[in-house]
Amino acid sequence: MLTTERLILRSYVENDLDDILYLWNDPLVQPLITSDNVTLLGPKFKETLRAQMEQATFGAIIALKETGEFMGQGLVTVLEPKNRDGTFGICLLPKFWSNGYGTEATKFIIDHSFKWFGLNRISLGVFANNARAIAVYKKLGFVTEGRKRQAVWMDGRWEDLLTMGILRDEWDRQH
Repeated sequence: MLTTERLILRSYVENDLDDILYLWNDPLVQPLITSDNVTLLGPKFKETLRAQMEQATFGAIIALKETGEFMGQGLVTVLEPKNRDGTFGICLLPKFWSNGYGTEATKFIIDHSFKWFGLNRISLGVFANNARAIAVYKKLGFVTEGRKRQAVWMDGRWEDLLTMGILRDEWDRQH
């Protein structure tokens, strides 16, 4: 178990699948984390969530330190070990938005991943309409590296997909 000032980041256990499925089924969350159709995800989707957590180089359940309450998940997956490039993703329940928890968890996970996994860069994808997430990533030093225009049909309109990244030396200079 790892901790920050207000958070616990702990390893995933099988019992977390119900909470993660609930998170992914939240109508405010789902459109921000998948380019698939927004739909009700049933128990079979737990297999996808299990595989995602088990394949992550760093996969954490994020909980509130004060109460132990489930807040969300954070992941870094190294798809290109030779290139030392990790892919980051984070997702919190809406009741925890706009309180700095996402920034706190992201900063910890990115720092931990650079220090312990020998990564040279960490990349992520974010929909252009997710201003809250983009602000967090920019505040922590991520830069926009690309824009896939009209990448996803969302809520009756097209949204762009941004790719963002940060290099180890950039992180070290800023943090």
